[in-house]
Amino acid sequence: MFSYFQSENKKLRSAAKNWLYLGHKVYNFRRDELSDAEISELIRRIDGLRSQLRVKPADAGALKLSIEALEGHLKEIGGAFYPQSMLSENVDFILYFLIIYLGFTAFFIKPFKIPTNSMWPTYNGMTSEVWTEEEPAPGLASRAFRLIAHGAVRYTVKAPADGELLIPVRVSGLSMKLPTSTVSKRHHLIVPGKGVGYIFEVGGEPVLVKVPESFDLDSVKPMGSEQTDSILGKAWFPDEPSFWNAIQKRRVNGGIARRGRITLPDNRPADVEFIRTGLMFKKGDTLLSFDLHTGDQLFVDRMSYHFRSPKVGDGFVFRTGGVRYLSDDQYYIKRLAGTPGDSLKIDDGALYINGEPASGSVGFDKNNAQEGSYAGYFNNSGQNATGFRGLLHRSEEIQVPEDRYVALGDNSGHSYDSRGWGYVPEPSIVGRPIMIFYPFTQRFGLAK
Repeated sequence: MFSYFQSENKKLRSAAKNWLYLGHKVYNFRRDELSDAEISELIRRIDGLRSQLRVKPADAGALKLSIEALEGHLKEIGGAFYPQSMLSENVDFILYFLIIYLGFTAFFIKPFKIPTNSMWPTYNGMTSEVWTEEEPAPGLASRAFRLIAHGAVRYTVKAPADGELLIPVRVSGLSMKLPTSTVSKRHHLIVPGKGVGYIFEVGGEPVLVKVPESFDLDSVKPMGSEQTDSILGKAWFPDEPSFWNAIQKRRVNGGIARRGRITLPDNRPADVEFIRTGLMFKKGDTLLSFDLHTGDQLFVDRMSYHFRSPKVGDGFVFRTGGVRYLSDDQYYIKRLAGTPGDSLKIDDGALYINGEPASGSVGFDKNNAQEGSYAGYFNNSGQNATGFRGLLHRSEEIQVPEDRYVALGDNSGHSYDSRGWGYVPEPSIVGRPIMIFYPFTQRFGLAK
């Protein structure tokens, strides 16, 4: 660090010590591969440099010649140790960095990305902005800024042919949904991964739209201070109450172009009805244009719970692999609502813990008061894991078992949590969020 202020003599002596270290390294690691003559010559040149280093005051010319002599021999016998390529020079650093990083994230602080909006408005999952003729997309400079500061990624879909937009819908009884499939999708434009693919049709030609796995094109998304319509609703039916309201209206009024079976990108068949939209496009017209904003990214404290028990009201990160009625193995974040021995119930939109209104966090206080964007707590709606009745039904009070915890989302009406899949076992606990480090929005800073 302070070599700039050293004299030339000290710099030369420091370089000589580094060459001696490298010479010994080559000797120790390669002596079983070298001939006796090469080893003898290496030892002779190392001893020669060491002798010159002991001379005081140092003879700069002789010291430099000894360094050059050792370097010349190392070029011939050094193998992978000298001379080194750029990759080999940095391989030790890369390995050390990975070991330190993995150890640090395993035991101290782990980065975590909010996957869904179950904790909105305390934390944001992925959100969207739709661009239309009335509200065109920002220009290139603004787009670059939004990408860096907010993690906003632009999606633009063009019409493949002239014709009307048709939307295939799977109908089962009174329910309707869009056919989707798992597709390949690169993350950060580089890393291979998986996404969700949606199929539409324009002028008889299929259109595939890919989005991240944790995002739905057709579901309502929270944004700002209220629940807003989906991307498809805002893009194609801005004058309708919602996307699905528009689809239902057209279906009832005879807007079914045809019925048939389609093959999804993952080769699964799907029986669908093609719903007319009345929207006409020319080949190359923009069919969809929107930005997806990354979810809040947090630092999670993995140390505290080694020294104290999880506390009601904490933000609560856990792995789902150990939860009985969750089949995947991911990291979830909810709010810790019940610890072993606590009694819980939801009554008239409020959460009660041990007979008292839940307290200890902004999420509890604002939900119980149904303040602002916090809509209150909802009883179990019956959308539970297979074979599980669920928790916190209307008029039900539960007692949390030993070594078990209750996790609830702040966005109670749109959260799949302990009400649907039960208790979180103690070994599944990861830690608590301490800071939102990205994106750079008003939520940046200490976690709530």
